[in-house]
Amino acid sequence: MSNRQKIGLRKAPTATRKPGRERRQLLLKATYDLLCEQAVEDISFRDIAKRAGVPEGSAYHFFANRFDIFSALAKTLSDQFIEAHQKPVPKAHRKTWQHLAGYLVDVGACVYAENPPARQLLIGGKTPPEVKQTDRINDRAVGIVMHEVFSSHFDIPDTDAMRGAFYYFIEITDLIFMLSVIEHGEITPALLKEAKRAGTAYLSTYMEE
Repeated sequence: MSNRQKIGLRKAPTATRKPGRERRQLLLKATYDLLCEQAVEDISFRDIAKRAGVPEGSAYHFFANRFDIFSALAKTLSDQFIEAHQKPVPKAHRKTWQHLAGYLVDVGACVYAENPPARQLLIGGKTPPEVKQTDRINDRAVGIVMHEVFSSHFDIPDTDAMRGAFYYFIEITDLIFMLSVIEHGEITPALLKEAKRAGTAYLSTYMEE
């Protein structure tokens, strides 16, 4: 299943004949498609409504502004990170907690590689503050999933502090991803390695050998 299909990004009949829920999906699809083609700062609310085939006045029934749409799309993209991290971990990546930490960073990098809109909205360096705040909330949800994955393979504390550590683990690795995207337009192998090093070093302050 493609990333577009996962978030309802499929070809649809004329928007004016669709119920409200499907119009909302059309607007999200249009935003996703535009982010594949243009810089986030160049996309207006009018552009999104036009691409979706939804009258601009009607679009305001679903989203207050373009930042509202970006935030909704960021939540949908975050769900893809959760789904990816919930997949079974290959045995080779469960030898030590360090192996598992590196594997989870790889998983996140793969989701970014497959989603140009995710790179733009979440680690592109020009993320609107409103969207970044939503992304941090989403990252906490992903951090809880990471804690569950670790708990299924290693004996780690079941505490809010430990769950919070995985949230900061995400923020640390995403920062290095962002620097890579700003400087190189992608997550390079060298900076992927640096993200693993930084994230694992941070987790080591919580984890036992």
